[in-house]
Amino acid sequence: MVLSIHSPADARRSALFRYHTTCTSYLSDHVTLKPMERLRVETCVATVHSAAQLIIDGINPDGTLDPEVYDFLGKLNRERAAYEPFLGGELQGDVAIYYDKESMYDPPTRQRGPASRPEYPHRDALMGAGRILREAHIPFGLVTNANLSQLKNYRAVIVPNVLEMTAEQADQFRQFVKEGGVLYASGPSSLDRFNKDGPRYLLEEVLGVRYKGHLGTTVTYLTPQDAELRKVIWPQGEMTYLGPMLQAEALSGAEVLGTVTLPWVAPELGHSIGSHFASIHSNPPAPTPGTSPAVVINPYGKGKAIWVAAPIETGSMVNAKVMVNLLKRNLPGPYKFEVETHPSVEMTLFHQAEKQRLLAGLLNMQEQLPLIPVGATVRVQVPTGRRVSAVLHLPDRQAMPTQTVGPYVQFHFEPFEALAMALIEYQ
Repeated sequence: MVLSIHSPADARRSALFRYHTTCTSYLSDHVTLKPMERLRVETCVATVHSAAQLIIDGINPDGTLDPEVYDFLGKLNRERAAYEPFLGGELQGDVAIYYDKESMYDPPTRQRGPASRPEYPHRDALMGAGRILREAHIPFGLVTNANLSQLKNYRAVIVPNVLEMTAEQADQFRQFVKEGGVLYASGPSSLDRFNKDGPRYLLEEVLGVRYKGHLGTTVTYLTPQDAELRKVIWPQGEMTYLGPMLQAEALSGAEVLGTVTLPWVAPELGHSIGSHFASIHSNPPAPTPGTSPAVVINPYGKGKAIWVAAPIETGSMVNAKVMVNLLKRNLPGPYKFEVETHPSVEMTLFHQAEKQRLLAGLLNMQEQLPLIPVGATVRVQVPTGRRVSAVLHLPDRQAMPTQTVGPYVQFHFEPFEALAMALIEYQ
């Protein structure tokens, strides 16, 4: 049996913005608590997102609780309580990631439930995109089936490996790009499998590609045809994707930045005996690059679409560099904020318009403990026509030195272990 607990201040926040974690590393382990440093980071995720914090603890078989555990957790709550009066507001982002609940299934089995432990390719792509944006410090938020109208609050949207899309949803994405937005779509996103004339992209004219089928099986390669992408992946000549890619035809006006290259030998052969090529460890790309588009940039209306033939956002650091390059070259700054710090640090920015202030939060999410303190130089945009009156370190509200850098107010955090926050007040 488990018990869920949260602080009284957290309880005032909507259940829509609730983050939960467990006292122990696994629900199956009844006694081994996470280290204080790890729980501090996990509970501060809620703090930097102005969310409610919920912690799951196990109840003993005789119905009792361990009071020592709650003394331990009370220390964390007291630390976080100092920041509570300053939380809230509207999350600021330039890029939205689209979460589609109807795509949360395993395509081969159509399973949705956890009992069968299915794969969720949309979830994996969504989480990969979030990690990439977080580590690149690109301001982002989330939109879903339920609040797709909030796209208007962003300048770009990522549609990661979305397996299901309705015509009505496609119309909203189409209008978003037409009015000047940037759309990044990977894999089968917007593919209508039930079209009477055969599968086609609902956003075909937006993406600039026509669906033709699939290429490859367990491994395929992306070969850049664009000088900038070649520099991004250098010294590699190709980028690996562990799975098939979509085969497509680029439409008139679309720019092809990369193509799909198959392996030297089809992996499904299963062995190298009797074949013309053998590699005991790997299957290199074919010596001649393929011609089917893998990365396409297409202008549509006042905006642009970026189409990638596979959800590369689930891959390696090189894949992440490609995704960031594609976004940044099509979505120039200035952004809501910039930050110079370690990639493990997540930054959020909330606008509290009624109080004429912004709330900046930074969380050090290093995996290895103990945390190594890191500093950060932060640049934040205030609303157009307003000027900064003060930047206050939290929770002590001490004034921080600032300077103007282009459209930003800039300030600096000295090295901190887990959490750093500041209020940017404006007039």
